[in-house]
Amino acid sequence: MCAATTEPMDTGLSEKLRAHFAQQLSSVLDDAYSLMAQTHVYHWNVRGPLFEPIHKLLQQHYETLFETADEIAERVRQLGFAAPVGIKNFPSGVKIPDVMPDEDEMLKDLLARHEAALRKLRPLSADADENQDFATQDLINHMLAFHEKAAWMLRSIVTTWQGRQSRAAKA
Repeated sequence: MCAATTEPMDTGLSEKLRAHFAQQLSSVLDDAYSLMAQTHVYHWNVRGPLFEPIHKLLQQHYETLFETADEIAERVRQLGFAAPVGIKNFPSGVKIPDVMPDEDEMLKDLLARHEAALRKLRPLSADADENQDFATQDLINHMLAFHEKAAWMLRSIVTTWQGRQSRAAKA
């Protein structure tokens, strides 16, 4: 549970709702920070004929995720709760393999994580709307747009990769 701050506040959201959204956002922050670190590691280790465009795409993604993590932590503070104070407070962690997977596996992993984020964020956006926490909803909707675009881009690359591999296998 997020620790409440001592600042008095009367924003139109009850303490119970603020605590609920702070908790939900802390979990989203965990996911975003973990995905940012994983994307950064893959950015460093990508190789092959599509090195440059994938390297640049992953850089755009981890930079956006870093900015998003900052916005999420600030929203938790705006709700009157302490933001996580260290990586040890992020339960999902980053699962970095000892040996880097091939690029197609890297991209499939990132695609799966972006899609998982989308599945988690959609109900949170609806919950924020229903409870009139429109600032949280705006932040979540912005994240939804980013994750949808990132998933689309990654899916397009993975689909092309798979199509090339199956054509090569037939030849």
